[in-house]
Amino acid sequence: MTFDRRDLGAFLAVVDCGSLGRAALVMNMTQPSLSRRIRELEIRLGGPLFERHSKGMALTAAGETLLDHARLLVFEMEQAENALAELNGMQRGKLRLGAVAAACRDAVPRALAAMAREFPDISIDLFEAPDGELAEALLERRLDLVVASGMLEDDDIEAVADFPLKDRFVPCSRGGGNAGPDIDDLLERPWVMLRRGRTPRQLFEELVMAAGRKLPRVAIETNSVGAQIALVANSDLLGWLPTQLVSSEVAAGVLRLHPVPALTLERSFRIYRRRRAILGKPALFALEHLREVTGSAR
Repeated sequence: MTFDRRDLGAFLAVVDCGSLGRAALVMNMTQPSLSRRIRELEIRLGGPLFERHSKGMALTAAGETLLDHARLLVFEMEQAENALAELNGMQRGKLRLGAVAAACRDAVPRALAAMAREFPDISIDLFEAPDGELAEALLERRLDLVVASGMLEDDDIEAVADFPLKDRFVPCSRGGGNAGPDIDDLLERPWVMLRRGRTPRQLFEELVMAAGRKLPRVAIETNSVGAQIALVANSDLLGWLPTQLVSSEVAAGVLRLHPVPALTLERSFRIYRRRRAILGKPALFALEHLREVTGSAR
């Protein structure tokens, strides 16, 4: 059986977006056209790929089976197209770069802006997420390179360069307040945190447990770092945030850092790729610009 790249792209868009409506926007198609393409693919494969319900689309067993193969096929097709374009001297293609929020604050955007000026025909897709989600996206071939903290541990992921950005997570409150609260004072107060399962939340809980303390009450959970910052700045809630992301708020007196040693975590960063992956020219250009903009010599 042969596969059409457009069919596989439509299938993956529905998987990643969770609904036909959102996937149609991503694919720049009408919803009926996308639905018809999925239906035709299901007919050729001999069964449904999705269970359709009021809240979106969920994969069937057949869809789960197809998913990894579809990602690999689309990735290999893109790699082949890029390789042929490079053979003809065309500096084209697509870069899919993932980075943690702290790196997206300054260094990564400067590198990508320089790359966009030098190679205007290369399409760039920047995905911001915590370490765990970046590792997952890299392994699923949804990303080519990842800028993350030095905590990615997987047999199929390797570091290709250091990214000399230094950062640390510390407790934060809105400006003012009591001077120098200790760890017990902080943990008695309510917090806003990323949802359980996110890497920063897991690291914070490990620090608290290592200090022999009980976890604090988390009054609000969110998937947004920006929402965390805004909630801390406008309430009595505490947050555990990277200093790179709150430097301007701290300088303006909107937020205050509480660098209690037991709740402070230093972070370093590296650039990662899938082990044994062949990097196309867009990824190699990006790697070069990331090194240049940060002064990495590796």
